[in-house]
Amino acid sequence: MDAESGSRALSAANDLVELLRLTQGALERIEREVHGPSFEQADAIGREVHRLRRQAEKLQADIERFVSREESATVWRGHPLRRSADRAAPPGTHR
Repeated sequence: MDAESGSRALSAANDLVELLRLTQGALERIEREVHGPSFEQADAIGREVHRLRRQAEKLQADIERFVSREESATVWRGHPLRRSADRAAPPGTHR
């Protein structure tokens, strides 16, 4: 995973958590305004969204740890384009 890919994954995970947070908030507002079957339906959806949000937050943390490990490994190995074997040979020399 390169830095751009890691950044995209983190951004997507953050977007997912934020979307579920907004969804949960909207459902809570609906629950305050309705009653009867509509309330029951909103409440059931709210419980499911809450469960999904917990899973998304766990996924987000897992992605953060993975990206951090990958970045650390890249620093330890050295950036692939900075290895001496990857540098172009000076003109007129052969490898």
